[in-house]
Amino acid sequence: MSVVIALFHVTKELRDLVAMPITAEARDEKIAAIERLLAQRDELLRELRPPYSGEEQRLGRQIVQWNQEIEEHLRELKRRIQRDLAMVREKRRANAHYTNPYEQSLVMDGMFYDKKR
Repeated sequence: MSVVIALFHVTKELRDLVAMPITAEARDEKIAAIERLLAQRDELLRELRPPYSGEEQRLGRQIVQWNQEIEEHLRELKRRIQRDLAMVREKRRANAHYTNPYEQSLVMDGMFYDKKR
């Protein structure tokens, strides 16, 4: 099988995977699968060597188009993960403040020392 055809199939599988909705419970498994497919694609991209037949050029154009879709889905996944991490940090901070509300307070009450006697 041609490297371009193998790259086409791996890219299609990756596009289908990132296009599916990813739930928070299955996110780690999906990310592992995405990383595996990206590693496969990276290896195949290193093996690409011209000249390409007409069919391979057509598949290449489709791969480039799918890459744009894949990148957009991966950006959205990254945004969701960043938003979830920010929510977790905020929950931890709020929980810590609720558990011990005076621990964060570093403000000293006003004190005056009279040096004159």
